Amino acid sequence: MKATSEVFQNPQAPLPKDFMANLPEIFQAGGAIIHNARNQIRVFDVDGHKINVKKFCIPPIVNRVLYSLGWRTPKAVATYRNAQEIIKRGFHTPAPYGLRIERNGGLINFSYFASEQVENMRPIRDAADDPALIRALAKYTADMHAKGMWHKDFTPGNILYRVENGVYHFSLVDINRFRFFEQPLPTHLVQRNLAQPFYHDDQLRAFVREYAQITHWQGDLEHAVLRKKHVRNAYNDFKRRLKKLPGAYIFLNKPLKK
Repeated sequence: MKATSEVFQNPQAPLPKDFMANLPEIFQAGGAIIHNARNQIRVFDVDGHKINVKKFCIPPIVNRVLYSLGWRTPKAVATYRNAQEIIKRGFHTPAPYGLRIERNGGLINFSYFASEQVENMRPIRDAADDPALIRALAKYTADMHAKGMWHKDFTPGNILYRVENGVYHFSLVDINRFRFFEQPLPTHLVQRNLAQPFYHDDQLRAFVREYAQITHWQGDLEHAVLRKKHVRNAYNDFKRRLKKLPGAYIFLNKPLKK
């Protein structure tokens, strides 16, 4: 089977009409690299507009088959759809501009997601000791949960913020694993989510206490969240050790190629 591609470009996006169609060549030729790990992110200046383009690596073998058969949604597609829903529910994430999925022999290859480049915001990890930020994020998180929103990667690098006239504004990124509910988030997912935004236990305790006060939580939320955080840390350590074994990339989400 020959190589194919699926391309979608938001007609309202500030992009040349052929931007997404020519994206592999554009991406390879330029742009400023701002992230270069499993996936790569480059920022382009297009007619005065800053465009953020994320290139997703070729998935590991098992996931590649699942994505290709339609049993799982490709990350670029999920990111675009989730961005639309987050904005619809009144929260901020970079505006989605387009996506491109490449296939080789019917299998998912590289994929791309283009969006607005948000300026003048930084990750919350840069100010994790700030009590005002902790309080503001607790209120924001409670609002998000009340509207049935679960950011499965609600980590310090995926929550951006800026302060204007003493008011904290947040934006969510790396949203391909977002989930939405038509009712407030269930308790077990609230606890899992609250365990993620802060690395240090003292910061996390302050955050959870603020959340519990805002939501009038009944029960020992702090203990439950800390326990989940420590269990998750132990699991991540075990997973990192497993990834060093030969052939582990097949099952443990190590990319085939960046």
